[in-house]
Amino acid sequence: MNDLELDEALAEFRDDVPDMTEDAFLIGRLRLQAAAEPAPEPLPEPNPLVVVRVETFGTSRRRSPPRRLTPWLTVAAAAAVLAVGTTLVVNTGDKRPATPVDEPSLATTLSSSPPVVQPVLPPTTSFPSPPRRPAAAKGGPKSHTGAPLPAPTVVYNAAGNLAVNATDVPLTPGQYLYMERREWMRPIVSSENDNREELEKALGNGGFWHEWVPADRSGTWQLTRDMLIGYGNQPLPEEQRPRSQISGLSRSEGTFQAPKGDYGLHLGASDWRSPTSDFIAGLPRDPKALYQKLVKDSTGNYDPTAEALSMAGELLSRPIPADIRAALFKALGYHPWLKIDWAAKTRDGRAAVALQIDNRFIDHLIEVLIDPATGQAISTRETQLYHPRKVDDETTTKWSVVNSLGATS
Repeated sequence: MNDLELDEALAEFRDDVPDMTEDAFLIGRLRLQAAAEPAPEPLPEPNPLVVVRVETFGTSRRRSPPRRLTPWLTVAAAAAVLAVGTTLVVNTGDKRPATPVDEPSLATTLSSSPPVVQPVLPPTTSFPSPPRRPAAAKGGPKSHTGAPLPAPTVVYNAAGNLAVNATDVPLTPGQYLYMERREWMRPIVSSENDNREELEKALGNGGFWHEWVPADRSGTWQLTRDMLIGYGNQPLPEEQRPRSQISGLSRSEGTFQAPKGDYGLHLGASDWRSPTSDFIAGLPRDPKALYQKLVKDSTGNYDPTAEALSMAGELLSRPIPADIRAALFKALGYHPWLKIDWAAKTRDGRAAVALQIDNRFIDHLIEVLIDPATGQAISTRETQLYHPRKVDDETTTKWSVVNSLGATS
Protein backbone atom coordinates (compact mmCIF):
# COMPACT_ATOMS: atom_id res chain seq x y z
CA MET A 1 0.00 0.00 0.00
CA ASN A 2 1.40 3.30 -1.03
CA ASP A 3 0.99 6.64 0.68
CA LEU A 4 -1.94 7.68 -1.46
CA GLU A 5 -3.85 4.54 -0.67
CA LEU A 6 -3.09 4.94 3.03
CA ASP A 7 -4.35 8.51 3.09
CA GLU A 8 -7.56 7.52 1.39
CA ALA A 9 -8.09 4.65 3.91
CA LEU A 10 -7.66 6.97 6.86
CA ALA A 11 -9.56 9.94 5.50
CA GLU A 12 -12.78 8.89 7.09
CA PHE A 13 -11.20 9.03 10.56
CA ARG A 14 -10.12 12.72 10.13
CA ASP A 15 -13.25 14.18 8.69
CA ASP A 16 -14.09 15.99 11.96
CA VAL A 17 -10.53 17.10 12.79
CA PRO A 18 -9.67 20.65 11.72
CA ASP A 19 -6.44 21.49 10.02
CA MET A 20 -3.49 22.31 12.36
CA THR A 21 -2.96 25.98 12.88
CA GLU A 22 0.40 27.65 13.15
CA ASP A 23 -0.08 28.32 16.90
CA ALA A 24 -0.98 24.71 17.63
CA PHE A 25 2.10 23.59 15.72
CA LEU A 26 4.39 25.81 17.80
CA ILE A 27 2.85 24.70 21.10
CA GLY A 28 3.21 21.07 20.18
CA ARG A 29 6.82 21.62 19.19
CA LEU A 30 7.66 23.18 22.57
CA ARG A 31 6.03 20.34 24.45
CA LEU A 32 7.96 17.80 22.41
CA GLN A 33 11.28 19.55 23.11
CA ALA A 34 10.54 19.69 26.81
CA ALA A 35 9.71 16.00 26.92
CA ALA A 36 12.86 15.10 25.00
CA GLU A 37 15.29 17.07 27.38
CA PRO A 38 16.84 15.21 30.36
CA ALA A 39 15.22 15.86 33.79
CA PRO A 40 17.25 18.26 35.98
CA GLU A 41 18.78 17.02 39.23
CA PRO A 42 16.72 17.88 42.34
CA LEU A 43 17.86 20.93 44.32
CA PRO A 44 19.56 20.19 47.66
CA GLU A 45 17.50 20.55 50.82
CA PRO A 46 18.11 23.97 52.41
CA ASN A 47 19.91 24.15 55.76
CA PRO A 48 17.66 24.96 58.70
CA LEU A 49 17.30 28.65 59.37
CA VAL A 50 18.84 29.83 62.67
CA VAL A 51 17.49 31.90 65.53
CA VAL A 52 19.97 34.75 65.93
CA ARG A 53 20.65 35.95 69.47
CA VAL A 54 23.21 38.68 69.79
CA GLU A 55 25.37 38.55 72.93
CA THR A 56 27.64 41.55 73.40
CA PHE A 57 30.97 41.17 75.17
CA GLY A 58 32.89 44.21 76.36
CA THR A 59 29.94 46.36 77.32
CA SER A 60 32.16 49.32 78.02
CA ARG A 61 32.12 50.21 74.35
CA ARG A 62 29.58 52.70 73.25
CA ARG A 63 26.62 51.11 71.51
CA SER A 64 25.84 52.08 67.94
CA PRO A 65 22.24 53.02 67.09
CA PRO A 66 20.26 50.15 65.55
CA ARG A 67 20.27 50.08 61.78
CA ARG A 68 16.95 50.25 59.90
CA LEU A 69 16.46 46.97 57.99
CA THR A 70 15.54 46.96 54.31
CA PRO A 71 12.18 45.31 53.53
CA TRP A 72 13.66 42.10 52.17
CA LEU A 73 15.88 41.71 55.25
CA THR A 74 12.87 42.26 57.49
CA VAL A 75 11.00 39.41 55.78
CA ALA A 76 14.01 37.14 56.08
CA ALA A 77 14.41 37.93 59.78
CA ALA A 78 10.74 37.20 60.40
CA ALA A 79 11.11 33.85 58.68
CA ALA A 80 14.19 33.07 60.78
CA VAL A 81 12.24 33.48 64.00
CA LEU A 82 9.92 30.64 62.96
CA ALA A 83 12.72 28.13 62.64
CA VAL A 84 14.61 26.20 65.34
CA GLY A 85 18.34 25.93 65.12
CA THR A 86 21.63 26.95 66.67
CA THR A 87 22.58 30.25 68.25
CA LEU A 88 24.95 32.66 66.60
CA VAL A 89 27.07 34.58 69.14
CA VAL A 90 28.38 37.90 67.94
CA ASN A 91 31.47 39.27 69.65
CA THR A 92 31.69 43.06 69.63
CA GLY A 93 34.09 43.90 72.41
CA ASP A 94 36.95 41.43 72.99
CA LYS A 95 39.14 38.89 71.19
CA ARG A 96 37.09 35.76 71.83
CA PRO A 97 36.04 34.04 68.55
CA ALA A 98 32.40 34.26 67.48
CA THR A 99 31.60 30.61 66.68
CA PRO A 100 28.20 28.88 66.58
CA VAL A 101 27.44 26.78 69.65
CA ASP A 102 24.64 24.32 70.35
CA GLU A 103 22.41 25.50 73.17
CA PRO A 104 19.24 24.26 74.82
CA SER A 105 15.97 26.03 74.29
CA LEU A 106 15.47 29.51 75.71
CA ALA A 107 12.98 28.22 78.29
CA THR A 108 15.49 25.63 79.50
CA THR A 109 18.24 28.23 79.67
CA LEU A 110 16.18 30.62 81.80
CA SER A 111 15.16 27.90 84.23
CA SER A 112 18.52 26.16 84.65
CA SER A 113 21.28 28.77 84.28
CA PRO A 114 22.43 30.38 87.56
CA PRO A 115 22.45 34.19 87.61
CA VAL A 116 25.76 35.95 87.02
CA VAL A 117 26.86 37.53 90.32
CA GLN A 118 29.26 40.44 90.06
CA PRO A 119 31.77 40.80 92.92
CA VAL A 120 31.00 43.68 95.24
CA LEU A 121 33.92 46.09 95.13
CA PRO A 122 34.46 49.31 97.06
CA PRO A 123 32.91 52.06 94.93
CA THR A 124 35.01 54.87 93.58
CA THR A 125 34.14 58.47 92.96
CA SER A 126 33.46 59.70 89.48
CA PHE A 127 34.14 63.32 90.37
CA PRO A 128 37.75 64.51 90.46
CA SER A 129 38.65 66.49 93.53
CA PRO A 130 39.53 70.16 93.12
CA PRO A 131 43.00 71.36 94.12
CA ARG A 132 43.59 70.96 97.85
CA ARG A 133 43.28 74.21 99.78
CA PRO A 134 46.41 75.13 101.74
CA ALA A 135 46.89 74.84 105.48
CA ALA A 136 48.29 77.65 107.57
CA ALA A 137 51.97 78.36 107.00
CA LYS A 138 54.24 76.92 109.67
CA GLY A 139 55.96 79.60 111.72
CA GLY A 140 53.42 82.24 110.76
CA PRO A 141 51.34 84.35 113.11
CA LYS A 142 49.03 82.49 115.48
CA SER A 143 46.07 84.30 114.00
CA HIS A 144 46.78 82.82 110.58
CA THR A 145 44.52 79.88 109.62
CA GLY A 146 44.10 77.58 106.68
CA ALA A 147 41.56 77.91 103.88
CA PRO A 148 38.12 76.57 104.83
CA LEU A 149 36.40 73.62 103.21
CA PRO A 150 34.32 74.34 100.09
CA ALA A 151 30.54 74.27 100.10
CA PRO A 152 28.85 70.93 99.31
CA THR A 153 28.42 70.48 95.57
CA VAL A 154 28.81 66.82 94.64
CA VAL A 155 29.57 63.58 96.47
CA TYR A 156 33.32 63.01 96.08
CA ASN A 157 33.79 59.71 97.91
CA ALA A 158 31.93 56.63 99.12
CA ALA A 159 31.97 57.32 102.87
CA GLY A 160 28.18 57.42 102.74
CA ASN A 161 28.11 53.68 101.97
CA LEU A 162 28.97 53.07 105.63
CA ALA A 163 25.55 54.46 106.56
CA VAL A 164 23.86 51.32 105.22
CA ASN A 165 24.82 49.23 108.26
CA ALA A 166 24.82 52.00 110.85
CA THR A 167 22.45 50.58 113.45
CA ASP A 168 21.90 50.80 117.18
CA VAL A 169 22.69 47.75 119.30
CA PRO A 170 19.34 46.35 120.46
CA LEU A 171 18.89 46.67 124.23
CA THR A 172 16.14 45.52 126.56
CA PRO A 173 15.14 47.44 129.71
CA GLY A 174 17.86 47.02 132.32
CA GLN A 175 20.63 46.41 129.77
CA TYR A 176 23.49 48.79 128.92
CA LEU A 177 25.61 49.49 125.88
CA TYR A 178 29.16 49.07 127.17
CA MET A 179 32.08 50.94 125.59
CA GLU A 180 35.66 49.88 126.37
CA ARG A 181 38.25 52.25 124.97
CA ARG A 182 42.05 52.15 125.20
CA GLU A 183 44.29 55.10 124.39
CA TRP A 184 47.92 55.61 123.46
CA MET A 185 49.17 59.19 123.22
CA ARG A 186 52.39 61.02 122.43
CA PRO A 187 54.08 62.99 125.23
CA ILE A 188 53.13 66.66 125.32
CA VAL A 189 55.37 68.91 127.38
CA SER A 190 53.97 72.41 127.73
CA SER A 191 56.47 73.90 130.18
CA GLU A 192 59.74 73.23 131.96
CA ASN A 193 57.80 72.15 135.03
CA ASP A 194 56.34 69.11 133.32
CA ASN A 195 58.04 65.87 134.24
CA ARG A 196 58.87 64.29 130.89
CA GLU A 197 60.02 60.99 132.38
CA GLU A 198 56.83 60.64 134.38
CA LEU A 199 54.71 61.49 131.34
CA GLU A 200 56.51 59.01 129.10
CA LYS A 201 56.15 56.31 131.72
CA ALA A 202 52.43 56.99 131.99
CA LEU A 203 51.98 57.09 128.23
CA GLY A 204 53.67 53.72 127.92
CA ASN A 205 50.46 52.25 129.33
CA GLY A 206 48.14 54.81 127.76
CA GLY A 207 44.72 55.54 129.16
CA PHE A 208 41.26 54.00 129.19
CA TRP A 209 37.55 54.79 129.12
CA HIS A 210 34.70 52.54 130.29
CA GLU A 211 31.19 53.82 129.68
CA TRP A 212 27.70 52.40 130.26
CA VAL A 213 24.71 53.73 128.31
CA PRO A 214 21.23 52.58 129.41
CA ALA A 215 18.59 51.28 127.02
CA ASP A 216 16.66 54.47 127.83
CA ARG A 217 19.22 57.10 126.90
CA SER A 218 17.51 59.66 129.11
CA GLY A 219 18.51 57.55 132.12
CA THR A 220 21.76 57.62 134.11
CA TRP A 221 25.01 56.99 132.26
CA GLN A 222 28.30 56.07 133.94
CA LEU A 223 31.86 56.83 132.85
CA THR A 224 35.03 55.54 134.47
CA ARG A 225 38.26 56.77 132.97
CA ASP A 226 41.93 57.41 133.55
CA MET A 227 43.46 59.37 130.72
CA LEU A 228 47.07 58.90 131.88
CA ILE A 229 47.68 55.62 133.68
CA GLY A 230 50.61 55.94 136.08
CA TYR A 231 50.58 59.74 136.06
CA GLY A 232 49.87 61.28 139.45
CA ASN A 233 46.58 63.17 139.47
CA GLN A 234 46.31 66.13 141.79
CA PRO A 235 43.07 66.38 143.80
CA LEU A 236 40.65 69.05 142.63
CA PRO A 237 39.46 71.72 145.02
CA GLU A 238 35.97 70.87 146.17
CA GLU A 239 34.39 73.78 144.29
CA GLN A 240 35.90 72.56 141.01
CA ARG A 241 34.63 69.00 141.28
CA PRO A 242 31.92 68.33 138.70
CA ARG A 243 28.62 67.29 140.20
CA SER A 244 28.77 64.06 138.23
CA GLN A 245 31.99 62.85 139.89
CA ILE A 246 31.40 60.13 142.49
CA SER A 247 35.05 59.05 142.92
CA GLY A 248 38.53 60.00 141.77
CA LEU A 249 40.94 62.89 142.14
CA SER A 250 40.56 64.92 138.94
CA ARG A 251 38.49 65.44 135.82
CA SER A 252 40.82 63.17 133.85
CA GLU A 253 40.43 60.17 136.16
CA GLY A 254 37.58 58.87 138.26
CA THR A 255 34.00 57.66 138.00
CA PHE A 256 31.17 59.93 136.87
CA GLN A 257 27.40 59.49 136.64
CA ALA A 258 24.90 61.80 134.95
CA PRO A 259 21.55 61.69 133.14
CA LYS A 260 21.96 61.48 129.34
CA GLY A 261 25.75 61.33 129.77
CA ASP A 262 26.07 65.05 130.51
CA TYR A 263 29.01 64.68 132.92
CA GLY A 264 30.12 68.32 132.70
CA LEU A 265 33.80 67.42 132.33
CA HIS A 266 34.64 70.05 129.73
CA LEU A 267 35.14 73.55 131.02
CA GLY A 268 34.23 75.26 127.74
CA ALA A 269 31.17 75.13 125.54
CA SER A 270 29.82 71.85 124.26
CA ASP A 271 31.30 70.89 120.90
CA TRP A 272 32.25 67.94 118.71
CA ARG A 273 34.96 66.79 121.15
CA SER A 274 32.87 67.17 124.31
CA PRO A 275 29.28 66.78 123.14
CA THR A 276 26.31 67.10 125.46
CA SER A 277 22.93 65.53 124.76
CA ASP A 278 21.66 68.95 123.65
CA PHE A 279 24.55 69.34 121.20
CA ILE A 280 23.86 65.93 119.68
CA ALA A 281 20.12 66.55 119.49
CA GLY A 282 20.73 69.88 117.74
CA LEU A 283 22.87 68.42 114.95
CA PRO A 284 21.08 68.32 111.58
CA ARG A 285 20.27 64.88 110.22
CA ASP A 286 20.37 66.12 106.64
CA PRO A 287 23.85 65.16 105.32
CA LYS A 288 24.38 68.36 103.35
CA ALA A 289 23.36 70.55 106.30
CA LEU A 290 25.57 68.50 108.64
CA TYR A 291 28.51 68.93 106.26
CA GLN A 292 27.90 72.68 106.25
CA LYS A 293 28.13 72.67 110.05
CA LEU A 294 31.44 70.81 109.80
CA VAL A 295 32.63 73.48 107.39
CA LYS A 296 31.56 76.26 109.74
CA ASP A 297 33.00 74.71 112.91
CA SER A 298 36.33 73.73 111.31
CA THR A 299 36.92 77.21 109.86
CA GLY A 300 39.62 79.06 111.76
CA ASN A 301 41.76 75.96 112.28
CA TYR A 302 45.30 75.60 111.00
CA ASP A 303 44.14 72.91 108.56
CA PRO A 304 40.33 72.96 108.32
CA THR A 305 40.27 70.14 105.76
CA ALA A 306 41.79 67.76 108.32
CA GLU A 307 40.07 69.31 111.33
CA ALA A 308 36.66 68.38 109.89
CA LEU A 309 37.54 64.67 109.97
CA SER A 310 39.11 64.99 113.43
CA MET A 311 35.92 66.55 114.81
CA ALA A 312 33.73 63.92 113.16
CA GLY A 313 36.01 61.19 114.53
CA GLU A 314 35.74 62.51 118.09
CA LEU A 315 31.97 62.47 117.86
CA LEU A 316 31.84 59.03 116.24
CA SER A 317 33.99 57.67 119.06
CA ARG A 318 31.24 58.51 121.55
CA PRO A 319 28.09 56.36 121.95
CA ILE A 320 25.93 58.48 119.66
CA PRO A 321 22.72 57.22 118.00
CA ALA A 322 22.79 55.47 114.64
CA ASP A 323 20.97 58.26 112.78
CA ILE A 324 23.75 60.72 113.61
CA ARG A 325 26.44 58.23 112.56
CA ALA A 326 24.66 57.58 109.27
CA ALA A 327 24.26 61.30 108.59
CA LEU A 328 27.94 61.91 109.38
CA PHE A 329 29.10 59.25 106.92
CA LYS A 330 26.96 60.78 104.18
CA ALA A 331 28.11 64.29 105.11
CA LEU A 332 31.76 63.26 104.81
CA GLY A 333 31.00 62.13 101.27
CA TYR A 334 30.99 65.82 100.30
CA HIS A 335 34.57 66.21 101.55
CA PRO A 336 36.70 66.63 98.40
CA TRP A 337 39.96 65.33 99.89
CA LEU A 338 38.83 62.52 102.15
CA LYS A 339 40.42 59.16 101.29
CA ILE A 340 39.10 55.72 102.16
CA ASP A 341 41.07 52.55 102.94
CA TRP A 342 38.65 49.63 102.55
CA ALA A 343 41.11 47.06 103.96
CA ALA A 344 42.39 48.74 107.13
CA LYS A 345 43.20 47.03 110.42
CA THR A 346 42.99 48.28 113.99
CA ARG A 347 45.87 47.97 116.43
CA ASP A 348 44.33 44.73 117.74
CA GLY A 349 43.86 43.27 114.25
CA ARG A 350 40.16 43.89 113.54
CA ALA A 351 39.05 44.60 109.97
CA ALA A 352 37.90 48.17 109.41
CA VAL A 353 37.25 50.88 106.85
CA ALA A 354 39.53 53.84 107.45
CA LEU A 355 38.49 57.43 106.68
CA GLN A 356 41.74 59.31 106.09
CA ILE A 357 43.18 62.73 105.47
CA ASP A 358 46.62 64.20 106.00
CA ASN A 359 46.88 67.18 108.32
CA ARG A 360 49.42 69.31 106.50
CA PHE A 361 50.03 71.66 109.39
CA ILE A 362 51.14 68.99 111.89
CA ASP A 363 52.31 66.52 109.19
CA HIS A 364 50.20 63.62 110.40
CA LEU A 365 47.81 61.21 108.71
CA ILE A 366 44.46 61.36 110.51
CA GLU A 367 42.37 58.16 110.47
CA VAL A 368 38.95 57.20 111.80
CA LEU A 369 38.40 53.44 111.55
CA ILE A 370 34.83 52.15 111.22
CA ASP A 371 33.42 48.66 111.66
CA PRO A 372 31.63 48.20 108.30
CA ALA A 373 29.19 45.69 109.82
CA THR A 374 27.82 48.08 112.45
CA GLY A 375 28.90 51.59 111.44
CA GLN A 376 30.55 52.07 114.84
CA ALA A 377 33.93 53.74 115.29
CA ILE A 378 36.39 51.17 116.60
CA SER A 379 39.67 53.09 116.36
CA THR A 380 41.34 56.44 115.69
CA ARG A 381 44.95 56.94 114.71
CA GLU A 382 47.48 59.68 113.97
CA THR A 383 50.63 58.63 112.11
CA GLN A 384 53.61 60.80 111.22
CA LEU A 385 53.65 61.48 107.49
CA TYR A 386 57.45 61.40 107.29
CA HIS A 387 57.73 58.27 109.45
CA PRO A 388 54.77 56.14 108.26
CA ARG A 389 55.34 53.40 110.84
CA LYS A 390 55.45 55.78 113.79
CA VAL A 391 52.01 56.14 115.35
CA ASP A 392 51.77 59.00 117.82
CA ASP A 393 48.13 58.84 118.95
CA GLU A 394 45.84 55.83 118.77
CA THR A 395 42.66 54.49 120.32
CA THR A 396 40.81 51.19 120.06
CA THR A 397 37.17 50.79 121.06
CA LYS A 398 35.03 47.72 121.68
CA TRP A 399 31.26 47.71 122.04
CA SER A 400 29.14 45.10 123.81
CA VAL A 401 25.92 44.64 125.83
CA VAL A 402 25.92 44.05 129.61
CA ASN A 403 23.09 43.50 132.05
CA SER A 404 23.99 45.92 134.84
CA LEU A 405 25.68 49.25 135.48
CA GLY A 406 29.41 48.79 136.01
CA ALA A 407 29.51 45.25 134.55
CA THR A 408 32.11 44.47 131.90
CA SER A 409 30.80 41.12 130.67
